[in-house]
Amino acid sequence: MIGASVDKPGSNERWAQKYDLKMPLISDFGEHTVAAAFGVARPMVGVAKRTTWLIDPDGTLRRIYPAVKAKGHAAQVLADCREIWG
Repeated sequence: MIGASVDKPGSNERWAQKYDLKMPLISDFGEHTVAAAFGVARPMVGVAKRTTWLIDPDGTLRRIYPAVKAKGHAAQVLADCREIWG
C-alpha cells in the first residue's frame, strides 16, 4: 500500500504521524506529476481528486474507487482486497 498526496512532504509526515500510518506516502507537491499520470490532477485548485486504485503486484488494475469519501472507504477497500486475494 502506498499513499500519494499533492501536499508538501512535511504535511504528509505530520498526517502520517497523527494517524499512525505504516504505509509510505509520496509527496507530489509542485508539478503534480503522479496525479497527472493517474488523471486526477486538478491544477486550477491545486489539489488532486481523491481516488483509490487496487493494483496487483504484477501491475494489473483490479478496482478503481473514484470520488473517495473517507467514511466507510477503508472498510470497503479491505473487503474488496479480501475478496480478490483471500
